[in-house]
Amino acid sequence: MKKIAFLAPDEGKLTEIKSVLYDFHNEVIFEVGSLADGLLKAEKLIQHGIDIILARGETAFNIRDKYPDIVVVDIPITGFDLVQTLEKAKQFGDNVAVVSFPSMIKQIESLESALGVNIKKYYLSRREEVDRAIDDALKDGANVIIGGFTAKKATQKRSLPYVEFVTGQQVYLECFQTAKSILKSIEQQKRRAGLIKAVLNHAYEGILSIDEKCLISSINPVAQRILNLRANVGENINEVWQELRLDKVLLTGKEELNQFLKVNQIKILCNKVPIMDRGRIIGAVATFQDITKIQKMESRIRNEIYAKGHVAAYTFKDISFVDQVTKEVLDMAKNFAVAEANVLLNGETGTGKEVFAQSIHNFSNRAKGPFVAVNCAALPAQLLESELFGYVSGAFTGASKEGKSGLFEVAHTGTIFLDEIGEMDYINQGRLLRVLQERSVVRLGSTKVIPIDVRIIAATNKNLHDLVINHKFREDLYYRLNVLQLRIPPLRRRRRDIGNYAKMFLAEFADSSNTELKLSAEATKVLESYSWPGNIRELRNVMQRVVVLAKRKTISGVFLKKMLTIEEDDKQNPDELEEAIAIENALTKFKGNITEVAKFLNVSRSTLWRKMNKLGLKRQKQNS
Repeated sequence: MKKIAFLAPDEGKLTEIKSVLYDFHNEVIFEVGSLADGLLKAEKLIQHGIDIILARGETAFNIRDKYPDIVVVDIPITGFDLVQTLEKAKQFGDNVAVVSFPSMIKQIESLESALGVNIKKYYLSRREEVDRAIDDALKDGANVIIGGFTAKKATQKRSLPYVEFVTGQQVYLECFQTAKSILKSIEQQKRRAGLIKAVLNHAYEGILSIDEKCLISSINPVAQRILNLRANVGENINEVWQELRLDKVLLTGKEELNQFLKVNQIKILCNKVPIMDRGRIIGAVATFQDITKIQKMESRIRNEIYAKGHVAAYTFKDISFVDQVTKEVLDMAKNFAVAEANVLLNGETGTGKEVFAQSIHNFSNRAKGPFVAVNCAALPAQLLESELFGYVSGAFTGASKEGKSGLFEVAHTGTIFLDEIGEMDYINQGRLLRVLQERSVVRLGSTKVIPIDVRIIAATNKNLHDLVINHKFREDLYYRLNVLQLRIPPLRRRRRDIGNYAKMFLAEFADSSNTELKLSAEATKVLESYSWPGNIRELRNVMQRVVVLAKRKTISGVFLKKMLTIEEDDKQNPDELEEAIAIENALTKFKGNITEVAKFLNVSRSTLWRKMNKLGLKRQKQNS
């Protein structure tokens, strides 16, 4: 796109200029326009994106006056051009008067003595002065008038000798090169200004600057949004936001960093620094951020860097139930989830405490944050301390050179699940208590306090109150954790759920092994009559074993009873289960024919009867 335009006073000059700049036609727009017509042409050129206009005399002056933001390059009269013009003028006499705008006659004074000519100068500031200037020249005895297009018309009306300024062709080329240099600078400035504007408009921080008079020189949209200001460039900062005290930075020249301010109920973190130029203060700039957004950003960074993989997989939908007891516990857990207080889960081994912990997290307002699970019984005391609270480089022998963030930092804005909390040593209990009180951690080997926002869900299969009485668990920590207590009943107290869970686990494992299995009514009764000391975990293991060992699609009560007998009595011979299964399968195969079964198993009939009685097997065809 062309950015430079030449305005010639007439067609003759236009042809001359075009010939001089023949090689640059693709870079320049050429137009005829002088005086008022030149202004109209200039307006149209500016509307089409022209940045620089080259013109002469009054035309250049008028354009610059009306459009101060546009660069106007005057086409000057060189010394050589003046010499030629003066030589022509001397033919009419020695008293020569120059009537023109100052830009056209800058070098004329130096030529007076050299040429031996008495030159009187009548400078014009606007076109209307030309008649008066010529009349003054006549009164002063001028023999001839020298000038440009404006003076020419006025002189011709008076029938006076007149010589128009001569412009050499080299001048046009030099002016064009000057315009190109200026255009390059303009484009560089525009790019810088555009870059600065883009930075200001898209910066995450609010940015506001003032000049040495405390007038706002720039303010970006973020600043206006944070401060709810309708401040404009040119307004006094003290009339808009006096509490900022940015004028103080102008006076002292000292930066003020990390200041906490409050404006329109918004807490911000603010930095103020002076703007210096060659040792002189020429302004000041303030940058500030909404503290709430800083905290959110920090949380997102922590999650991205540290918490990948720390997610809760289970929700309340994964807790299958039929029993009313389970429903009551589930309803209470949902109520606990929407609160922010710490939760203590109490239940026997295998009751699904972690499933409840994950479900509470996913049902809470912290669901988008990390879920970090820690087994306090699985790690020795010193290792547990460094894992929970982190450490800095050199904190202890074998510590990573880069240090390590603790799991409390990883869990920031989320939930940390402390399983087997009753197994935590007394010293770490004290550190945990401090974290709960201060809502911050200090890494091992460091003094820096790191704020955290973490909800704690603790779990235990022990009676923490008894541990407190026996001085094995801190009383103050117990009451910090035991804000919302959820007791998960053992499986034997919710017997209606047993068959439901059994079918669910059986389907899960049968599907993975491409088999189809189902429980008989008798098998379900056997499951419901068992005490399940290992709770849901034990039931799941038994169902997995059933899928591996079952030979028939329908699982019989006898089959399950023998498995649970082995599960219940550690002294029971484990080979008896396989023997019972073998006899039962043979009875099924030979339709209860004892002779055929004994022959198939290579035992006598009496031995077969004795084994069947001992194992509780019947002669009729079995279902499993």
